Amino acid sequence: MELKTSIVAKRLGVSPKTIQRWVKKYHIPCQKNEAGHYVFDAETISLLEQIKFEHGTALEQRDSQEPPNKTSAEALFTVYNQFASRLQHIEHQLDQKADDVVSVQLLQHRQEIEELASHLHKLEQRIAKLEENAHKEQANAAEKTKKKAKRRGLGHFMSLFT
Repeated sequence: MELKTSIVAKRLGVSPKTIQRWVKKYHIPCQKNEAGHYVFDAETISLLEQIKFEHGTALEQRDSQEPPNKTSAEALFTVYNQFASRLQHIEHQLDQKADDVVSVQLLQHRQEIEELASHLHKLEQRIAKLEENAHKEQANAAEKTKKKAKRRGLGHFMSLFT
């Protein structure tokens, strides 16, 4: 008689995954069919029943060793406190990263502002030179106009006498 994992699991009152775990954990020699699934014979099933019995006894002993005061609410509260502490730590790290990012951005903006101020200063100097040259050209043009007017005035005055 050869049975599949699911049938053996129902027979023992455990899940098929538990059967597969026991086979691997306790190195139970087990045949596999063409599809690669475990196939159990009577001897293997009795070995699994023995493991279940011992496993159940071990669970009962472990449960009896637990302190009766420890409730699931206390356990949940402990886990909650651990998560809250981790969350605070992560939030602190996130705040620190945000501060670092803002600091880097401020330094970049400051550098850009300094570059723009330098460029603006150069433009102001260039405008001042252009205005100075324009004033000089206007002064030269006005002087030339005066000289021409003097010559015309002197020439006109001289033509009166001739």
